[in-house]
Amino acid sequence: MTAETASVRPRSLREAIISMSFRRRWGGVNGYRHLLCLGLPMMASNISVSAMLFTNRLFLSHHSLEALAASLPAGVAYLTVTAFFQGLVSYVSVFAAQYTGAGKPRRAGAALGQGLYLSAIAGLLVGLTYFAAPLMFRIGGHPPHIQELEVLYYRILCVPAALNMIFLTLASFLAGLGRTRVVMWVNLAGALVNIPLAYFLIFGLSLGGRQLIAARGVAGAPEAGVISWLVVVIIFSVIVFNRKMEASHGVYRAWKPDFRLFKRLIFYGFPGGFQRFLELGSFTFFAFAVGHLGEVYLATNNIIFSLESLSFFPMLGIGVSVSILVGQSIGRGRPDEAAEAFLSGVGVSTFYVSLIAALFLFFPKPLLGVFLPSDQDPESARQIVDLGVVLLRFVVAYTLVDGLFLCAFGALSGAGDVWFPMIVMGLCGLFALALPIVLLFKLGLAHINLLWLLFVFYILVMNVAVNWRYRRGYWRSRRVIEKG
Repeated sequence: MTAETASVRPRSLREAIISMSFRRRWGGVNGYRHLLCLGLPMMASNISVSAMLFTNRLFLSHHSLEALAASLPAGVAYLTVTAFFQGLVSYVSVFAAQYTGAGKPRRAGAALGQGLYLSAIAGLLVGLTYFAAPLMFRIGGHPPHIQELEVLYYRILCVPAALNMIFLTLASFLAGLGRTRVVMWVNLAGALVNIPLAYFLIFGLSLGGRQLIAARGVAGAPEAGVISWLVVVIIFSVIVFNRKMEASHGVYRAWKPDFRLFKRLIFYGFPGGFQRFLELGSFTFFAFAVGHLGEVYLATNNIIFSLESLSFFPMLGIGVSVSILVGQSIGRGRPDEAAEAFLSGVGVSTFYVSLIAALFLFFPKPLLGVFLPSDQDPESARQIVDLGVVLLRFVVAYTLVDGLFLCAFGALSGAGDVWFPMIVMGLCGLFALALPIVLLFKLGLAHINLLWLLFVFYILVMNVAVNWRYRRGYWRSRRVIEKG
């Protein structure tokens, strides 16, 4: 630890709370204004992603209960399989941020090139899981007709996964440079393509008695997603690969292999990727466990996580913004400024999530009713709404502190302190979630409320551990880029 970083004493909890007042924090370095200039576009980008997931499941819910029941396990399975690679290539943002802070833009361009190599490799490996899909969903134990839809949904996504990886790499590079508005507009363009296209592909499109698009049913949602990936990759490529970016960041020369940088990207990106894999693996395990309770429970669970995405994805944007600001501050050799970014992130995320929590608490039935088709069986509709109201209260319980976790994780990631969160995620997923759930089923005590109680406990334990690590301050002396 350098003399400068050692001299910066972490604030007490009281000092931190006082410093988060609007008047004290608005205009300072990495204060609210600085964070929001970077973070609002990232929130909007993540809201567009959330909107796509929300509307796709909304459309599927009006197509059939079976389509809705299959969409979440299949979508989460895809995210789980790709999670490691997504976390790996997304770490390009931290390298780009620290190189930008250190005044080395061409090294940021070199990091982009290595990330694109990783994207191509990742896409090939994920595509090969096409052949393992039937076995994956047979293990899940859902009814055979649901399994068929899950396999179909997953296979459509996994074959062109390289597009998804390239899209993430290009977006992460631009975000690390601080160009989050560009990322926002491109993601919004992707959403504008995805949402109407998903509707037409699911239900079909007829004009003047002539069918222009055949109804694809459950397959329409992932097909629309793949087309939107292609559109977004084309737009990002035009923005990144041009003469202006070549002059400033050497993006054409970025294709030259740089094995030292490639290894550094893997070394620091591996924990983040594996942490994301563990997190989504736990989420997938939980979704499959709920599915064993019955189709109504599975469908309700899917609706709840669709609503929860309205909270999670925007806060994830704040966490990414904190990571970028911390990375740039560490690159400049100013960990004190990095700490200000964390506190600003906590303040903004707490304000946002309080609004969402109030929405979930006071208007649960209208929110749940949006997902119920007009021809839904009244009895099953009543069961879904009654159960959903209870489950939304569990969501509120952990959502109120989720922003604190995402900001602490973003700060550690942006500095390069990445191994501890990975270990915490693995231990919590195993001992606070998976093993207790297995024990409940073995003892015949599995109940939806008990499962959700364990899920909330799992998130709270991770929150405490990651924030403890942040408070210890080891991240202040970390750095992912080479010195000098």
